[in-house]
This record gives sequence, structure tokens and C-alpha cells, in this order.
Amino acid sequence: MKSRKKMVFKIVFIVLAISFVSIFVLPIAYSPWIPIWIYVMAHQTERMRVHLLCETDHRVLLEACNELSRRAARGELKPGKYNVCHDRHPKVSQFPKAILVLAPSYVYIDENDSGRVMVEMLGGLGHFGVLAYTEDYKKPYPTYHYGDKELIPGLWYYDDGYDGNPEYDKRIEALMQKRK
Repeated sequence: MKSRKKMVFKIVFIVLAISFVSIFVLPIAYSPWIPIWIYVMAHQTERMRVHLLCETDHRVLLEACNELSRRAARGELKPGKYNVCHDRHPKVSQFPKAILVLAPSYVYIDENDSGRVMVEMLGGLGHFGVLAYTEDYKKPYPTYHYGDKELIPGLWYYDDGYDGNPEYDKRIEALMQKRK
């Protein structure tokens, strides 16, 4: 009799477990909305890339980044990471408009008065953005990598797409030529 109760208990447990998985887990994992969400996010990412590379005045952006660097050197801003889109840092509202209109994820002002400012457009699965350097920036070591593509002297584009893909620059060049 006890073995029969154990068997019934196991069957009920298995049925409940399968029901739970089919009701709560499978709809999330196999939702028909996931491909749509991925498409929308990829489109939004590409739109941000186009805005940064093709619609932004790079000289104005470089000057805005250099202004942040000067403010940090004067002690008006602390070096470090300033979230812009999520969990916005209070000081961000004082950033130059040329940076804010890009709606980056965050802005990073380098420590040690190096004169480098990073504007990170997107993090997570595919990082990209710009690195801005002041005229008196000194390379921290001889093989230092400024970025992946120099937009103008002192402003470099970086993108995870360049990692291990020697053809990626052709894609970026085509994008820039098509949109200009």
C-alpha cells in the first residue's frame, strides 16, 4: 500500500512539474514575440549607429567630450562612469547637448587626468561608441589602441563588430557612404 502511495505521489509530482513548465516556462522561452523583440532591438541598435556615425557633427562631439575632460581636470566633475539612459546620474543634465542628443548608455571620464572620454552607445551583447582624446593626450603604453576607426583627429569609433572580423570596416564604410 505504501509503495502504491509513493507511486501516485511521484506521478502527481511529475504531472504538476510538467504543467508548471508548460504554463510558465515554455511560453517565455518559445514566445512568438522573442524574434520580433530581437528584430526591434537590432533595428534600434543600427539606428543608433547611423545617428552616431552619419548624422552627428563629429567636431562638435569631440569639443563636447573635451569640455567634459577639462571640467574633470578643474575638479568640477569626478572621473568615472555617468549613466545617461538608465539610473541617470544627477550631473548628466549639465553635460553638453551634443552628447545628450545621442542618448548614450553612459559617459566615462578617464581617471588620472588622461584626457580621454568614452561615450558608450550600447553595452551588453555588442558594445560601440566613441573615444575622444584631448590634443595633449599621451599614450599610456606604446601599443595602445585608440579605437577601431578614426572619425576625425582625436575622435575614434569603437565597435565589438571589429573583433576578429577584418571585413567589418567595409560594412562601416559602406554605411557611412550610403548615409552621407
